[in-house]
Amino acid sequence: MSKHITIRVDEEFHARLAARAAAEGTTITALVTEAARRELDPDRQRFLEAAAEFNTSENWAYFQERFGGKKTA
Repeated sequence: MSKHITIRVDEEFHARLAARAAAEGTTITALVTEAARRELDPDRQRFLEAAAEFNTSENWAYFQERFGGKKTA
């Protein structure tokens, strides 16, 4: 059984949500639901922690030496 929630957003944010949903061919509800699912995904959190750990200068220097590329964060 699904539950109904209500959130309040300002007009500018709502317009941005509506534009993104339209661009993706979905609804605002589906867009927000998917964003919340991603945020609560424990695998995502572990990935972000691992990425932050990797993104040290020592690890990045090794990666750049081995594979080339530019640091993005």
